Amino acid sequence: MKDYSEWEAIPDYDNDSPYLESKDRPWLKTYPEYIPKTVKFEPIPVHERIKLTATEYPNNVCVYYKPTDKKYTYREMKYISDQIANALYEEGIKKGDAVGIMTGNCPEFLFCSVGIMATGAAVVPINPLLKEEDVIHIIRDAGNINTVFIHKSLFRTMKKVRKKISVKNVILLQAEEAKPETITLEEFIEGKESKAPDIEVDPMNDLAALLYTGGTTGLPKGVMLTHFNLISNTLCSMNTNREDFEDPEDLYGKRVSLLVLPICHSFGFQVLIVASVLAAMLVMFGSFNATEVLEAIEYYKPKTFTGVPVMYQMLVNSPDFPKRDLSSLEAAGSGSATLPQEINRKWEEVVGFKVRQGFGLTEASPITHGQIKWLPEEIPESIGVPIVDTDAKIVNPDTLEELPPGTVGELLIKGPQVMKGYWKNPEATAEAFAGEWLRTGDLARMDEQGYFYIEGRTKDIIKYKGYKVMPKEVEEKLHEHPAVLEVGVVSAPDPNISETIKAYIALKPEYQGRVTEQEIIEWSKDKLAGYKYPRIIEFINVLPRTAVGKIFRRKLRERSEKEE
Repeated sequence: MKDYSEWEAIPDYDNDSPYLESKDRPWLKTYPEYIPKTVKFEPIPVHERIKLTATEYPNNVCVYYKPTDKKYTYREMKYISDQIANALYEEGIKKGDAVGIMTGNCPEFLFCSVGIMATGAAVVPINPLLKEEDVIHIIRDAGNINTVFIHKSLFRTMKKVRKKISVKNVILLQAEEAKPETITLEEFIEGKESKAPDIEVDPMNDLAALLYTGGTTGLPKGVMLTHFNLISNTLCSMNTNREDFEDPEDLYGKRVSLLVLPICHSFGFQVLIVASVLAAMLVMFGSFNATEVLEAIEYYKPKTFTGVPVMYQMLVNSPDFPKRDLSSLEAAGSGSATLPQEINRKWEEVVGFKVRQGFGLTEASPITHGQIKWLPEEIPESIGVPIVDTDAKIVNPDTLEELPPGTVGELLIKGPQVMKGYWKNPEATAEAFAGEWLRTGDLARMDEQGYFYIEGRTKDIIKYKGYKVMPKEVEEKLHEHPAVLEVGVVSAPDPNISETIKAYIALKPEYQGRVTEQEIIEWSKDKLAGYKYPRIIEFINVLPRTAVGKIFRRKLRERSEKEE
């Protein structure tokens, strides 16, 4: 096995990034002199990089799991992970295989991920909220999964899955005793040596993870992410977020990270890796509860907080929000979907600064853009600028011709974090790339300074009487209505004009029964252009969302089509 004990990443301040198509990108002028132009490093497997941290900071707390009040040090994390790797190896898991993990946020997710990677196999996170048919699709599509780690509460789901598809090994997490045809994690690793098997992993080509997309436009596709993809994204994100010339090593072992994002999703998965590389103490929640999170910010005093819009919505609407001491926070970030400005305004009123939005997608490991603290101007509606070693451009989606600043087109990405492709799907892979460029499917624009703005998805555009309407703009305005808690805007069939604009709205509890759909339509007529306001409004209790909190527009569109 290759020795990585002398491994290091070297920030390069002199040489341009090899991933830039043009050296004249406007955002490069905003980079402070302490932000490197590129980061050089020998490719290293994800598990080996995390183990380097564990070796250097063995006694630091790796994970504090709040539901059980249990702490694990980095030494314990490495010990258990190596036991898991050996147990998997003895079961015949090898390079090229894949192993599933189906659980909510828990320490075992990290231990199993590191152990799986150490065998040369790929980690396949499976959203614990999925029904058995979706789980069957993922296992069947991956084609080489015969071992799955699952939380004990998901035994019934897996039992149904196994009636339709063969899964040789089902290993229960956080279980005191096994269920029929399963084994507990403790039994699985009992007596196993804490020494990873001697496996040579090729970081450039071997898969570290096979992450299935949320399936917002159809069945989920497996995104192939190599060890190099994930480590590149980690290092480029860390170096982009520098605040001065201090050695990034000075950040190690000093951070507290509240992990509230679902780690079965690419955003949470990457936050887990970054925190583990930085020897941060991960304060992990089993599920998101606004009261508990606000209490934890006050108690643990993290400097940063990362969430998704629905989490910020819950936080600012919590009665505890103005009561807790949140003064330790110096920055807050949001991703996965646009954060409504009304929510950001409420956040700023209490915390004193705005939430900074970023951008990414599973196919890019996932981070590509960020509104970094050092940017000369804070623009809440912008996703900021590309991170180190990442190029981006706006093109005409039909011709792929690059468009001038201020013009809306499709956002394309190039960088070391871009996926290897879609698993066993060469047609979808070909459609996703234009040469070396990843086609995001997102409509965006870039201003003269190089700040980027997401305008919506190409598939979400509503065509109303020849006008193109972006759901995001309508949602932003409806969020300003005092009765609106959350809103999703989609197209709805119309027999006369093909399609019209429909808004699904969840009302705040105190407004339920006190405001009508027509009142909100009349209100929106005064706030939006004549072709933009919603013609149909339907009140619902809660909006369907993906695992990471995005509005599940496909389900809303399907609902609107059935109702017509």
